[in-house]
Amino acid sequence: MTKRVFTGFIIVLFFALTPAFLFSVEVDWVSGNVTYSHLKGEWKDLDIGMNLAAGDIIKTGMGSEVSLREVDFEIYIQENSTFTISEKYEDGDRKSSFMLFFGRMKFKLARSGKKEPEIQTQTISLTIRGTEFEVGSGYDGSTLVLMSEGSVTVKGDKSELVLMQGEGTEVPFGEEPTEKFEVITKVIDWDKWFNTSQESIKGNEIVFLNKILVRFQAIDAKIKDFERIRAVSLKEKEVLLKKRDESKEKGNMDEASGYSKKAGEVSKKAFHSIVNIRFLALSSIGLFDMAENIYKGVEKPSGEQKDIFEKIDVIYKDIEDKYIRAGDRERIEQKAKKKKGCLKPY
Repeated sequence: MTKRVFTGFIIVLFFALTPAFLFSVEVDWVSGNVTYSHLKGEWKDLDIGMNLAAGDIIKTGMGSEVSLREVDFEIYIQENSTFTISEKYEDGDRKSSFMLFFGRMKFKLARSGKKEPEIQTQTISLTIRGTEFEVGSGYDGSTLVLMSEGSVTVKGDKSELVLMQGEGTEVPFGEEPTEKFEVITKVIDWDKWFNTSQESIKGNEIVFLNKILVRFQAIDAKIKDFERIRAVSLKEKEVLLKKRDESKEKGNMDEASGYSKKAGEVSKKAFHSIVNIRFLALSSIGLFDMAENIYKGVEKPSGEQKDIFEKIDVIYKDIEDKYIRAGDRERIEQKAKKKKGCLKPY
């Protein structure tokens, strides 16, 4: 497989309101050159037995692999891949999410598994239903999914496609999943597939940069929506807490308890917004890396190419300045130790 050249720094998001309970996965096996980074920390060697949390990014080098394990599933990350652990809230429920920025991975859900995490690439998201499958994410943002067992729903922005055992699909960057094929009828040469995804960019840099810009604008709009929800929720919380205190002063403890409960509910909504903003900001990291590699791959960028990339850079830097901050992993771990099933110190 052609080795990818990564440009710039990959930065990971941290919020002051990090939850005391964090989803984590354990490093089960490592082969070759595998590193990880958390927050704005340095890149370190990844070792067996480590526990990785939301916001950790993994890189595998040439000829290197790593497997991650949780009670309900296993993930095998192949060589020359960039993979991120994240989480988000949907309809009030916390959901673990894994982002394959570039490279190839295999996923296997335990037969008794109840947790069904989401897999994200630059193009699609995968909703899992008791399954085993393989995913590739190319230089041009395209995604290839191959099913071995079970089923998976491949979701684009507007449509979705259900794959069953023995089926596959390939989705170009910025497009919707529409067609599937029988895996047995299509021999996949992964080295060739990645090389083709790299070659497809040449001469089409403006097309790809424009698609990335549209995606960044959508991410930015969603972040602003969650910020509005958070601001409204926090203001509502203040009003409810004031009413609670007034009820307590009057000796109406039942009424005060009701206001406290409502304040807790809107506070939770504000917290969910923060987690979802973090999820969106994390997804922008790989997208910017893709844009930067495309732009820097042009020997003499045209004025139009430069203009599009600068617009992408402005949006990303704004997200970085507002939501991506240095943090302290050790402090997070100390908090997490207080909750069952959280990060373990290493």
